[in-house]
Amino acid sequence: MFKKALLALSGLLLSFQVMASGSVLINGKEIKSREQLHAIFAKQLNFPHFYGKTLDSLYDSLSSDYSGQSIIKIKHVNLLKAKLGSEYIDAMIQAIMDAAEENPHIILVLE
Repeated sequence: MFKKALLALSGLLLSFQVMASGSVLINGKEIKSREQLHAIFAKQLNFPHFYGKTLDSLYDSLSSDYSGQSIIKIKHVNLLKAKLGSEYIDAMIQAIMDAAEENPHIILVLE
């Protein structure tokens, strides 16, 4: 019984550690521009000052330059598509998914 409780606590602590080490919430209700979108990525994921604020730069930063564990959560995707363009947001999601294939520390959650 004690072992099971200890394992459960260890799992919970690991979950908190993952969340604390780096996460970003992109809320489609709040984003107004592509610039704002990239600024959120740059700030919340501590990208280097030379981050290019493009989808290619996002992929590069997540796939090779970024070594932290990170959960990228995107809420209200349809609103984001309406504001910033469906093709652009689909390409952004694909860039993050491609980066996650290269970097197993990246987790994408869509809501």
